[in-house]
Amino acid sequence: MSAAPVADPTAPERARRTTRRSDRRDARRAAPLRLAGSTLVVWLLLAVASTSWWPVYRDQAMVAAAVTAIVAGTLVALLGAVLRLPAAVVAVAGVAAFTLTGVPAAVPDRAAGLLPTGPGLLDLFAGVALGWKQLVTISLPVGSYEALLVPYFVTLLVAAVTSVSVATRASRPELASIPALVLFAVGVVVGPSRLDTSVLTAVVLVGIALVWALTVRHARRAVAVATTIGTRVPLVRSVVRPALVGTGTIVAAAVVATGLGLVAPPTVGRTVARTDVVKPFDPRDHVSPLSGFRAYEEQTAADTPQLRVTGLPENGFVRIATLDTYDGVVYRVGGADGASASGTFERVPTSVDVRGVDGTAVRVGVTVEGYSGVWLPTVGDLERVEFTGRGAESERGSFFYNASTQTGAVVGGVGDGTSYDLTAVVPDQPTQEQLAAARPGSASVPATRDVPEAVRDTVESTTRGETAAGAKLLAALQSLKRNGYVSHGVGDDRMSRSGHGADRIQELLTAPLMIGDQEQYAAAAALMADELGFPARVVMGFSAGGDSGVDRGDAGTSGGTTTFRGSDVTARIEVDTAQWGWVMLDPNPTVREIPDEQQQTPQPVTRPETVVPPPPVTQQDQDQQAPPQTDRNTPPVQPLWLQILLAALPWVLGVLGLAALVLLPFAVIVLVKRARRRRRRRAPTPRGRVVGAWDEYRDALLDRGHDVSRSATRREAVVGAPGDGGTGLAALADRAVFGPSDVDESVADRMWSATDDAIGSLRTGRNRRERFRTAVSLRSLRGRRPPRGRTRQGARGRGDYDGPRPGERRAGPSEDRGTP
Repeated sequence: MSAAPVADPTAPERARRTTRRSDRRDARRAAPLRLAGSTLVVWLLLAVASTSWWPVYRDQAMVAAAVTAIVAGTLVALLGAVLRLPAAVVAVAGVAAFTLTGVPAAVPDRAAGLLPTGPGLLDLFAGVALGWKQLVTISLPVGSYEALLVPYFVTLLVAAVTSVSVATRASRPELASIPALVLFAVGVVVGPSRLDTSVLTAVVLVGIALVWALTVRHARRAVAVATTIGTRVPLVRSVVRPALVGTGTIVAAAVVATGLGLVAPPTVGRTVARTDVVKPFDPRDHVSPLSGFRAYEEQTAADTPQLRVTGLPENGFVRIATLDTYDGVVYRVGGADGASASGTFERVPTSVDVRGVDGTAVRVGVTVEGYSGVWLPTVGDLERVEFTGRGAESERGSFFYNASTQTGAVVGGVGDGTSYDLTAVVPDQPTQEQLAAARPGSASVPATRDVPEAVRDTVESTTRGETAAGAKLLAALQSLKRNGYVSHGVGDDRMSRSGHGADRIQELLTAPLMIGDQEQYAAAAALMADELGFPARVVMGFSAGGDSGVDRGDAGTSGGTTTFRGSDVTARIEVDTAQWGWVMLDPNPTVREIPDEQQQTPQPVTRPETVVPPPPVTQQDQDQQAPPQTDRNTPPVQPLWLQILLAALPWVLGVLGLAALVLLPFAVIVLVKRARRRRRRRAPTPRGRVVGAWDEYRDALLDRGHDVSRSATRREAVVGAPGDGGTGLAALADRAVFGPSDVDESVADRMWSATDDAIGSLRTGRNRRERFRTAVSLRSLRGRRPPRGRTRQGARGRGDYDGPRPGERRAGPSEDRGTP
């Protein structure tokens, strides 16, 4: 009879060691594959996300900065993953990479080849803090102007380091798509107010992130199943097939979402950072240039050279400012609240897009002599400005431009010695016959206020024989030219009051002789055009002869040099037409002799005097007196600290809101636990309070990470538990619940006091991060159901050991409820 084989007691251990060695070999083989695959997916996500920044720069310098940031960030992250460096070391390496590569990539004008320079480093680190404000207060695109590439470069570098680190080191690599989504969102926020980024791009980015997350999840599940059953699982069935099904679902949803976005785009205006940022130049802070029109006509300034212009076309017009807001007192720039298109001035980093303007391209040189002011004289639709004077660099940084009104401004003003070259397009103008068929355009200008009644009466009386809108406009302007006389009210000129308020325009249009100058005629013509439905605005500038009909003869031909004097100042109007856009019109009469007014002295009629009693004098309390009404709608000047506070407030509120959104789930968990503790401590019976105290301690053990079996008794639950006092709590709870006598209030208070001490001992020796994780742990909040087949006394179908059911025998004080 043969002996039975003897089992080798070391066989299971050898099998486990063999399995662990096999797992380590598989992990080492899979590590390079995970690094390469995750890095390539991150690169794809970052590349797609960067498309939202292209409307901001539109320059190949952005591509160079993107490649540099992605490569540098990837090297730093992979180095940290391979060497298992802590996060602080990876962060320091990221800062070092930013310092070494930032200047050549983001501030190329300050780099010495591929090496950074001292001024370049100053601009680089200053751009991290200040570049965001400059980026949303400048017209787009910006190219590589100054250090404005720094915000994109630093955002992409941080996103690359974070994404690759998470993808190659974290247990959930799919979270690496979050930095790419943030990069895309930031690009949209700092981008233009019009939607240049395609909706399809956003859908593609989110789709790639979802497909990656789905694939990684199924791969992780397949690994877990293979580890559990000890054998490999089919790759196609466990990973590829579910991923393809999920990808198909995502693609179908993306097609539907993209179609809806293209078919039914949002009708409301798009709000981004540049639409709400505090304006660096507010035209409402400056006096309307039309208010100082008569100053150019004074005897001391009329013959004083103001500008010297070269390359001006024949009959060229030099624009000082375009004014589109009338409040019954003055025509000014910017709208009543500064929210109109004419009130937004932006810096011009490279050039202005004038591809949609039909006209003649010109290059004009301007030298300022006697002229001074914040408004920069320009010609046509500006494309580029290059300052060449002594303070060219500071003037270049202080130049702001409004493309909707073709108005330029220099913060701090221009004066003698300022010189610059303009590249512009002078728009083509329709003929008088074409204007007769013009229709009002759709441009938006601020609504006029306090328009005098004479404007409506004059329009009605001068356009009765016309039916077309364009013909009515020409007829109204011809009436001004035909009936008006020019007088500036200086020297020997006929008396002519300055200003263009409602009373002055009323006087101009109702006087027996219409006497005024370009200031009044342009304002009246703009109001009349507005009455006819044409969006209109006043343009103040310089023209040879000042539209007076007198050519001094010192203005050169096209390509020559023209010297504009004070007497060459003029004002015209622009009206928006449906066919040609904005068209400039001259409503000013030619200079001619003003006839004498007919002296009509009416004979006075003698009437008996009527004694009118004086009105009763009522004393008005000083506190009830209304403040005096000002005749100018000038906004109050806010102090600098308030302006800084208002500028930073939206960003602070945004950060706080995002932080609140992130912390909201944790706050809810803490509040739920506090409510649960409050409910337990205020149980209606002492025994319920004792049971609640034990449950509070048991939940603290669960949140602390101690495994408590659902079928364990109280004394079994505290075996190996951390902290102090667990054994005493279990004994006290069992004695209170299963003891022969009822529980009184003192026992419940003692139980809760001991519970607080025991829970406090669980926090001993733990750092702040561990305490936070315990506080927000969800282990104790998960539903506790008794295991199937459970037959322990007092726990049938219940989650708490709260004593025997009605009709059951009470156990003795020494009995353990877990004993059958």
